[in-house]
Amino acid sequence: MSGIEKNLVRGTILIVDDTPDNLNLLSSILLKAGYKVHPAPSSKLALRFIQSNLPDLILLDIMMSGMDGYEVCRLVKSSLKTQDIPIIFISALHEVLDKVKAFSLGGVDYIIKPFESQEVLARVENQLRLRRLSKELLEQNLRLTAELEERKRVEEALRQQKELLQTIFDHIPVMLTLYDNEGRIHLVNREFKRLLGIYREEIHQIDILEDLFPDPKIRALVLEHMIAATGRWQDFKIRTGLGHYIDTSWANIRLNNDTIIGIGQDITERKQAEEASVLEERNRMAREIHDTLAQAFTGIIVHLGAASRVIEEASEDAREHIQIVRDLARRGLTEARRSVEALRPQLLENGDLCSALKRLTMQMQSYSQARIICEVTGEVYPLGSDIETNLLRIGQEALTNAVKYADASEIRVEMIYEQTRCLLRIKDDGQGFDAESPSISNGYGLLGIRERARHIEAELTIRTHPGEGTEVVVLISDQ
Repeated sequence: MSGIEKNLVRGTILIVDDTPDNLNLLSSILLKAGYKVHPAPSSKLALRFIQSNLPDLILLDIMMSGMDGYEVCRLVKSSLKTQDIPIIFISALHEVLDKVKAFSLGGVDYIIKPFESQEVLARVENQLRLRRLSKELLEQNLRLTAELEERKRVEEALRQQKELLQTIFDHIPVMLTLYDNEGRIHLVNREFKRLLGIYREEIHQIDILEDLFPDPKIRALVLEHMIAATGRWQDFKIRTGLGHYIDTSWANIRLNNDTIIGIGQDITERKQAEEASVLEERNRMAREIHDTLAQAFTGIIVHLGAASRVIEEASEDAREHIQIVRDLARRGLTEARRSVEALRPQLLENGDLCSALKRLTMQMQSYSQARIICEVTGEVYPLGSDIETNLLRIGQEALTNAVKYADASEIRVEMIYEQTRCLLRIKDDGQGFDAESPSISNGYGLLGIRERARHIEAELTIRTHPGEGTEVVVLISDQ
């Protein structure tokens, strides 16, 4: 190692002593040991040097002419720039009070004249070692402080980004989820919570997929669709927190290797519209069959009966052919009626309107908090396929509205049979609504209810007011 490298490694020492012999001796001892030495023969020169050069250590004589060592130490320790420089006092004074004063002013060691070179080197090296360790510790603390500040900054930035992402999520009117490659959901939005009744605080405490899809086979299909993340939409029935099921459609998009976003829509209204469309088409087909085939076959049968009476004298063969045609017409009429019946709603397939209404209320009771009562008054009689189908759909729509929007404690469904008329009433004690509002009067399925009532020539009455519940009454009179 060269002399310059040694000086850089061992440190810089300022020697302050107004006695030339002591100054030269200390300089010689320290230079030979490899230290970089700056001798100062007076206090003023020492202070001037310190202002432009910061030594690693100061050897300071106490008894000097003019400004003594105590005052020099006080000035050095009073400056923020120089207060950390260690000072070793060198003096012939060896009284305890002198040492106490030296240490009280900030000195780190005390060497008594006459001194030994080995003692000086040992004390100097000890203080420089402590100085180096102190610098290293300070630098390490500064690095740790900087790293901690950076970590806090990054964490705050991540927190703000997460809050921003959650805010964006919560204002998008579709269900959104963020999940990993294992299907574990880490973030959901407000619409997800609203529709499914699962709170963000719960997502780390429960198996969301198991709650939403109790059937293991369906759950496996859903998970496969999630992980594939093809962006293709697929429909699934999901169980909500209240225990009932809603129709949804989901598409999943991979954001990066570890994160996938799921986008879901409530398609209940779309499904209901599709079902209503199918029902309307079935009703149209039933009316077509009834108005064409059934009536045609009936007319044929009537005319064949009349023909039989007119040609009583006809041959046996002619009467036999007429009978065959009559039988064929009757079988055609039976098949036409069977086709009409086959197009009726599923709830009406195995029973009358009252039975269908009771089954409907039982189904809705399973996922509604309200108490649903279904009552039948009077002697039940058939109303005709078209009338019963439309009454069932009106009842279904009104009951669904009451369950979904009324926030009612009790919903009552009544079917009243009288001699000249029958009446369907759906009444709840919920929050009601403003029926005069254009946005509401055409919403909640009311438009469809009115159209069905007009189709079967029924009298429709809707009584409601905010805070006073809702009553829907459909009256069928004997024409």
